[in-house]
Amino acid sequence: MIKRIFTFLILILFTNSCSVTEEVLISETGAIDYVEIIDIPQMGALLNKADLDEKIQINQISNAEYSYLDFMQLLEEMGSKKNKGKFEKYKLYKTELSKIDFFKFRLDMRDKFTVEIINRSKSVDEFNAQSKLVDNTFKEIKLREDERIEANKNTALTKRKKKKKNAVEEKNPFSDNPFSMSTGFDYSFDGKNFTKKIDVERYLNNFHSDDSSEEEEGEKLMLLGMMKKIKYKYKYTFPRKIKSLSLKDAMFTADGKSFIMEYSLSDIIDNPELANFEVELED
Repeated sequence: MIKRIFTFLILILFTNSCSVTEEVLISETGAIDYVEIIDIPQMGALLNKADLDEKIQINQISNAEYSYLDFMQLLEEMGSKKNKGKFEKYKLYKTELSKIDFFKFRLDMRDKFTVEIINRSKSVDEFNAQSKLVDNTFKEIKLREDERIEANKNTALTKRKKKKKNAVEEKNPFSDNPFSMSTGFDYSFDGKNFTKKIDVERYLNNFHSDDSSEEEEGEKLMLLGMMKKIKYKYKYTFPRKIKSLSLKDAMFTADGKSFIMEYSLSDIIDNPELANFEVELED
């Protein structure tokens, strides 16, 4: 059953009951505990049918946090046969990807199905620097993979002229930054005032790339349409009570230290600056 999971994952990801939550805890010292949680309830229902051995394996996976490279390997092992071999390309860039080992992933399959993207930082400055490093790392890898594919293409072209054979076109599996919505913004915090400011170019990098094929652009348009069904929620928790918040219609927890704001994912993509906000804390 576990090996069938990712055959169905893409098919049911974009449904009414799927939700994405950006959950952030800010400490008194300014340390950031960031996690983006993608919750897919239908997958949890499927996993409830697992046998005992599978549930033991599920529990082991759910208790672990993975680096990006290790997470990609896990997904390949759990995926369909047609995806086998893709991990080999990721291993080509093991050195580059090791730069973002602070960026963690967790797959929680205990009575639910959530994918968690985690970034823990000692300060807002460190968080901002790490976010930019993730962005730059994927840009570098995409560029290097484009160059590698082009070099292989030229070599294959020379061989085909001799053997008169058609070559299968190689595709680049890397995008500019697949996690741009988790890294395309900056925080500031002076102990009393906290702000989140979206960098629109970075934030939407993966949606507005100029070098996509017609097929890829068609897929993006289809997915953007489906995103209208996905709920995107922000939950920010602070060390003291919130005195003021620039967002309208936000909900607050009973202790006054957290706010919750909900949009559709398509609203955020159409207008990323909706996610900008300023918070003033009580003394």
